[in-house]
Amino acid sequence: MKLEEAIKIFRVFSDRTRLKIFLMLLDSDLCVGELMTVLQIEQSLISHQLKIMRQVGLVEGRKSGRWVFYRIPEACRKELEPLFRNWLKDELIAGGRWIKAVKEKKVCSLSLAERRRLGQALGLEAGTAVKRRKRVKKLTD
Repeated sequence: MKLEEAIKIFRVFSDRTRLKIFLMLLDSDLCVGELMTVLQIEQSLISHQLKIMRQVGLVEGRKSGRWVFYRIPEACRKELEPLFRNWLKDELIAGGRWIKAVKEKKVCSLSLAERRRLGQALGLEAGTAVKRRKRVKKLTD
């Protein structure tokens, strides 16, 4: 890996949401709906983060019916997975439990409201975009 490639990758990981997405994808291929449920943030924000990650080669999509499932390319996985498994072991364990629960509920077929309720039932905290919107609404009320 060249220095410029490494810099691009570390820039991607400097964002908390992208790092969480990457850690979740280490455990399983996921669709945007599943990521929305676990992260409790809007589809457009997740899609934007996935686009950035695709541009540097950290994720790739696989179309299955009307859904696109995202995964980490094998070459990338071989290089980065051992590093993240050592650095962020506790985060990976927690993420794995959430992903298992989300996979069992087949959230891709649920409505947005049902996904949010499921996320809340799992005890997942609302994402930063949702929090930001609530703060702005309080300020304008």
